[in-house]
Amino acid sequence: MKIKNFTVNEEKLRDLYLRKLALGEIQGPLTGIPSIDKKFLIHYTEEQIMAEMPSTTIYNYMFEKNLDNLDDIAIIYFGKKYSYRELRNQIDECAKGLQQRGIGVNDIVTVCMPNTPEAVIMFYALNKIGAVASMIHPLSSENEIKEFINEKNSKMVVTIDSSYSKVTNIMADTNLEEIVVVSPKNSMPFPLKQLYKFTKNNCKIRKNSKTIMWKDFIKLGRKIDKVNEHPYEKDKTSVIMHSGGTNGSPKGVELTDDNFNSMVEQFVLKADNFERGDRMLTVMPVFHGFGLCSSIHLPLSQGVATILIPKINIKNIDKTLNKYKPNHLLGVPTLFKGIMSVINNKLSSGKLKEFDLSYLKYVVSGGDAVKESFETEVNRFFAKCGSNAKLSKGYGLTEAVAGATFAYGEYNAVDSVGIPMVKTNVKIVDIETGEEVSENIDGEICIYGPTVMKAYYGREIETLEALKDGWLHTGDMGHIQNGILYFSQRKANMIISSGVNVYPRTIEEVIEKHPAVQQCAVIGIYHSYKNEVPKAFIVLKEGYDLTEEIKHEIEQLCHSNLNKYSIPYSYEYRESLPQTLLGKVSHNMLKQEDPDVKVKRYTK
Repeated sequence: MKIKNFTVNEEKLRDLYLRKLALGEIQGPLTGIPSIDKKFLIHYTEEQIMAEMPSTTIYNYMFEKNLDNLDDIAIIYFGKKYSYRELRNQIDECAKGLQQRGIGVNDIVTVCMPNTPEAVIMFYALNKIGAVASMIHPLSSENEIKEFINEKNSKMVVTIDSSYSKVTNIMADTNLEEIVVVSPKNSMPFPLKQLYKFTKNNCKIRKNSKTIMWKDFIKLGRKIDKVNEHPYEKDKTSVIMHSGGTNGSPKGVELTDDNFNSMVEQFVLKADNFERGDRMLTVMPVFHGFGLCSSIHLPLSQGVATILIPKINIKNIDKTLNKYKPNHLLGVPTLFKGIMSVINNKLSSGKLKEFDLSYLKYVVSGGDAVKESFETEVNRFFAKCGSNAKLSKGYGLTEAVAGATFAYGEYNAVDSVGIPMVKTNVKIVDIETGEEVSENIDGEICIYGPTVMKAYYGREIETLEALKDGWLHTGDMGHIQNGILYFSQRKANMIISSGVNVYPRTIEEVIEKHPAVQQCAVIGIYHSYKNEVPKAFIVLKEGYDLTEEIKHEIEQLCHSNLNKYSIPYSYEYRESLPQTLLGKVSHNMLKQEDPDVKVKRYTK
């Protein structure tokens, strides 16, 4: 059934009618089709339904919310505090540095950074001048970095020093003109900065004509008198995040100012637990949609101080929590497993007889499905530690800025991922026919709303496959019951390890480059801490014997060409791989055969 296209005002009036219908305030027909009946609207007020979405840049949205409170704390980094006024000034200095180096409107700058103040400053500075931030994982392999840079024709890379050598190694194969290098110590308090020099993490940079250190980059920018701020432009690409897409093949996802701002605006219209002066522990990375939007842009836009953690040390997580006492914590299931393990077993300090988490009031798990047993365990743990927080969940993907539904309060049903955000709609379609199905029937999850991506960068065919009549076809499975979405499974073959997307096809292609390998298939197997890790099944070509030398070469090939999450946890060599009736390698059969596949996310 195809839904009629409404104007914005018609849609609002229709939603008000549907809300009254669902509440029983008026009598009328219901279709039984979730995306038409929109039963989830009973959880929203008339004012929330009638609210307008912002039309401004990401930079202006954040600062307009804080104009009257510029002296409030925006960022905390290793104990050092930055006010909104200081943050604005540093963003302006960075913007001038970009302009001085020739970066302008629609130029794409690759940002290869963990959670540091410089990463946040660069993100907002690029947005202010109308450039595009292409966010990538600093642990990406050299080949991945090269592909990301070449696909976007990026002329500048801003990288953490630990990834600098990988960038310089591939520089000759790109059109890169400059590398801006950042050290984690740059923004540390003076005592820690001095100590950092003597740690194993301190990297020595061999400079060349195309390398500039962050401090020098900022200093040169002071030659510019004024920032050329680019005005808001509807549907302009502002951010490129990287995703497996709906078929597991890595792609650049083009996101706009409206995508980012609408995700935040929709959330705060309903959530009542964010107060100015609160603190959020930001462990989700800036190169992930859940990290950049939900863990940085969201709190900063609401006057919530963002505690940046560039690299989480789970063994010291109790000390980190004790030191900062955050009110909000967003993470993946692995993080919460680690917290419970460290505190329950006193694996860190070993001195705390009781642990107080009463300051925690909002806790969200994203990035992977949350099982009922795990949710119950986490809630009991928080209650034991004095917190009234209940684990909230949500559903999203990079193609929808990592947030389309959220579970909170009365609609935080166990095993669910909540209701659609107020301006968002969700439907479930039959995977064979594409027709929408009724409640309680599993099918493909499709999303419609202001957070849905603009396109896949440079991938017109894939964009058309994913976006149909404005609906984002996610490739994920689930069902709707009384307006609440229940997630069944992620994309068939994608692996989620510690909340990080791992793409089997990428691993398979690397292994099959070895001259002795005929065929390779990769699946996810159970891991007690990371939830899933990749396992490779390999068939050698005829005439090759399995030797320790070949094993070692294949493992080295993986270490040289894959990020650490994608390196197989184990390798199994076989004479053949199971096939479907069409002659394709059957990953599902491998999952069924392998005793280590204990995480049953593949079937409902």
